Amino acid sequence: MGLAFESLLARAADDALLARFGTDLNCALLIGDGATDWLIEIRAGRVIRAIEGPHVMPRTDLRLRADAETWEKFCAPLPPPGYHDLFALRRFRRIQIEGDIRLMSAYLFYIKRLFDLLRPTESGA
Repeated sequence: MGLAFESLLARAADDALLARFGTDLNCALLIGDGATDWLIEIRAGRVIRAIEGPHVMPRTDLRLRADAETWEKFCAPLPPPGYHDLFALRRFRRIQIEGDIRLMSAYLFYIKRLFDLLRPTESGA
């Protein structure tokens, strides 16, 4: 399946919750699925770029890596228990979270909402 970051730009731009809780967030996230890394750039709370790797020594603030099967289950419309949340993935050692943990803590709602946008909506998008 792969991670659907191509659609994330449009979905994040239309999300009022991200706009509200990320007004002063500036960071670069690296999300990996074992085969591909994605670099997500956020400026003033807006996702401005989603670039598929490979990347050579990118500047990142936070890195989240899990295998493709884990991301596929996480991105399901109704994820199974243990795959429903980033911290559930971490609790069961299915994801590696590295980098500025203080940044993640400060913008936890934003980051969790951003990953929720990877799931299909009721309209199937």
